[in-house]
Amino acid sequence: MLGTCRALGEIDRATASAFDVVLRDAIDSSDEAVVSVDCSGVTFMDSAGYRVLVGATAYAVRRGHTLVIRNMSSPCAMLIRLCDSDHELLVDA
Repeated sequence: MLGTCRALGEIDRATASAFDVVLRDAIDSSDEAVVSVDCSGVTFMDSAGYRVLVGATAYAVRRGHTLVIRNMSSPCAMLIRLCDSDHELLVDA
């Protein structure tokens, strides 16, 4: 199965757990070494969404995959720019 997950809408405290489940399912079912998260459809993301991405990145590594965030919407890019000072996330510019 292709290693792609598409994030849509608002990712906040209310939706973060569902986003986490979808990401982990995409990682677990991927036949590809690289699993992509397409964030072009994200309309809002807060720190809960950021924490999901960091956790999913570590989860992917433990399972022999690399998680890459692609096509970031403006809200997603702004949050990652503010929060990811340690460059924990792999972002495809």
